[in-house]
Amino acid sequence: MFGFVRPLRGELKVREWERFQSVYCGLCHTIRSHYGLLQTVMHSYDCTYLALVLCALEEEGGSCKKRCIMHPLRRRTCAAESDGMRRAAAVSVILSWHKLEDNAHDERGFKRLGARALQFLLRRGYRKAARDLPAFDVCTRTCLDELGQLERQKTASLDRPADAFARILRAAVADYSADSRILEEMFYHTGRWIYLIDACDDVAEDFQSGSYNPVVLRWQLTQPSIEPVREAMNHTLLQSLAASYHAYVLLRPYRDAGIIENILCQGLPEITRQVLNGTFTNHGGKNRHGSL
Repeated sequence: MFGFVRPLRGELKVREWERFQSVYCGLCHTIRSHYGLLQTVMHSYDCTYLALVLCALEEEGGSCKKRCIMHPLRRRTCAAESDGMRRAAAVSVILSWHKLEDNAHDERGFKRLGARALQFLLRRGYRKAARDLPAFDVCTRTCLDELGQLERQKTASLDRPADAFARILRAAVADYSADSRILEEMFYHTGRWIYLIDACDDVAEDFQSGSYNPVVLRWQLTQPSIEPVREAMNHTLLQSLAASYHAYVLLRPYRDAGIIENILCQGLPEITRQVLNGTFTNHGGKNRHGSL
């Protein structure tokens, strides 16, 4: 469930796009320095957004130039490490580990073996991240267990599984700052949107395979297409984005407001449109190491 949270690049100023890249690269370097190089393989847009928001609430903010395995010859501008960057790095590592755990449980054959092998390689970094954010790790495991139970029961509800997933992102920002209650509301609704947009994107595949999909079950779809319920799902998804934005406007960011607003008001609505009309693709950065 990674890779959906992106800005709409064409509507960003050049300096804003460069700043977004620097946060992406800065988060990658923070993950590498604290949890190991291999952990950056699972680096995603979604946690870059988390880092962007948390760093925007910090009075101090800077950048530096660093090289990486993908850019060994020319230094790239990276957002400086900070409390927000470290929180986002630990969240990224923990979410990646549990995603692999989910893949190892759900997949078969070589895909299952691949997930188990990657888990073995990433185990040390995950254990360190779990020590850094123990409450988040426990909440993630609890919510995913609840989600797994709902899937096994073939629960024909959008809200119950979406709520279980959304609580994970809410826990990612719990007790972070004086604005924690606002952040929790903001990221809860972002998490709800991520779960539901992922379900919409998987309708055709899950319909054919018989895998659990709340959209298929809720609307009792008889064909592998989102078309019959496109308008209804568009309304539901945009409601979640509106709730996330309404929470965001209560914050007082020191920087990057233009990028955050672009993501909430343009990037995510555009992803919603693409998924619902079948033109969305993950090409362009999902889980690529250290680079956009």
